[in-house]
Amino acid sequence: MTDLQILLQFQNPPCLLLSDDLVRFAADQRNPCPRGWFQFNSRCFMFVKTARTWPNAEYLGANLASVHSYEEFQFLQAVVLVATGSFPLTWIGGFDAVQDRLWFWSDGSKFDHESWAEGEPNNRNGAREPCIQINFAENGWNDESCGKSYPSVCSIRTCLILQTVN
Repeated sequence: MTDLQILLQFQNPPCLLLSDDLVRFAADQRNPCPRGWFQFNSRCFMFVKTARTWPNAEYLGANLASVHSYEEFQFLQAVVLVATGSFPLTWIGGFDAVQDRLWFWSDGSKFDHESWAEGEPNNRNGAREPCIQINFAENGWNDESCGKSYPSVCSIRTCLILQTVN
């Protein structure tokens, strides 16, 4: 079963039963990710349950996760679901550095995908909300004050080295 097939199953209840399939799938692969991390394409992702402010959420040399497709966003939600059994508000690596809705990823990658909840981003009540959290409203993205504490999803890049044994 491919990563995408597993993720598509998460769209339909009962999600909690399917989370075990995701864990088994990751364990069965030649996974270049450290223990407790889940691979999607060329990156590894991990849910960090300790609530931290956005600036303090960079974890063990990793960056907060960037998102580059809807499938990758669903995968991040699955990683959160596996760890928590639900969809709590969770930091990812999006940041509006200049408060003009010019969004960046903390890992320096191109901001080429958005999954905002309806009406977001909005700087609610005129407050500056330059950081992105997932699992808001209908499981979309929300802009939020970076000083609030939430769990997070971090990512690291993988480097697969293929060797041929003669």
